[in-house]
Amino acid sequence: MQRSRRRMLAAAACAGVPSLNSCAWPLSMNIASTTPRVRVDDLFRKTKLMCFGRYCADVPIDTEQTFGFQNIDGGFKSFDVPAGPDPAKVLDAQWRSALRTDPLSERITEIRPGPVAHAKHLWFHDGSLSKEEDLRTLDGAVAIGARVYLFEGMVSRRERMTAELLMSNMTALMRGMRPWDGTEVPRQPGVCIHGAFIHEPTHRFQEIMSSGFYFPSLPDVRFSVMSNKNASVEGDNGKGLLERVDEARREQIFYPYITLRRGKRTLHGLWDGEEMLARRSDGALLFDWEMVGQPRNVARPPWFVVGLRTRVADDKVGAAKSSSLSDAQALRLWDRLLEGLKFRVAVPGCTPQSVALV
Repeated sequence: MQRSRRRMLAAAACAGVPSLNSCAWPLSMNIASTTPRVRVDDLFRKTKLMCFGRYCADVPIDTEQTFGFQNIDGGFKSFDVPAGPDPAKVLDAQWRSALRTDPLSERITEIRPGPVAHAKHLWFHDGSLSKEEDLRTLDGAVAIGARVYLFEGMVSRRERMTAELLMSNMTALMRGMRPWDGTEVPRQPGVCIHGAFIHEPTHRFQEIMSSGFYFPSLPDVRFSVMSNKNASVEGDNGKGLLERVDEARREQIFYPYITLRRGKRTLHGLWDGEEMLARRSDGALLFDWEMVGQPRNVARPPWFVVGLRTRVADDKVGAAKSSSLSDAQALRLWDRLLEGLKFRVAVPGCTPQSVALV
């Protein structure tokens, strides 16, 4: 299922990095004093790899991570399992809750056991759709470690998605899942998600992965990454970052940003993107890098976005009273983080310099 690049802006914002030409930020004309307290090079004396999706980031040792929107092969959600109960009981309770709130629960036609322990598949018909098209929804749930994961897929004759193929895909993903606490850096091909690693060497599924990073030594700074493997690049979705910024400048009489740096920027000889680094009128820094790649290309995804914001408090840019970094140190941090963003292990079409674990 393709998702437009515009629809993913909200997900990027949830990861802590709104779009540069968003109108959602409150503006203040009083520029806050900048009080740099930490040198970036000192932060990077000790680093670690933090993983999300098929990527990893080389970050300071005390960095904390928050997973944003995650999707593989259709709908995908995860829930914390309360401490104590058996995972199978938690899974059954989750299904009963879903059935009580689902208006189509009376149309359930079949429940099957899943392919691994503590897994179930749930089938039901959507009565509002044509029976001739054979449209059905397949939900699957599996308990992995301390979380329950829900999958959703659609059987559709028009899309040539049979029940057998959908079941096979879901089964493969469930069997590839194992608990993952975020400290280990897996060396198998696959995706890292909140609480689990999915061994997936085929690269055939839709993948939307995002993550945000917080630096305790820089409490007002947020860094975020989002990748969408199957996004559309048609129409406005194919516009690059700089083109969209230029359009915003023409449309706004008072453009509230001072450009610090902008232009083409290729990472690791593979990701040929664009960057726009700006300072807002209240002193907040808004750094963005984006690439428009190719749909279904795991090495060069069509929607690949990286951002850094300063003066962040309570998830609002500009809400912090001061900045932890000068402009020069923020640029240094940005460059170090971008160069440290790589694939965890090799994917088809990647370059050697774009891979962290060889």
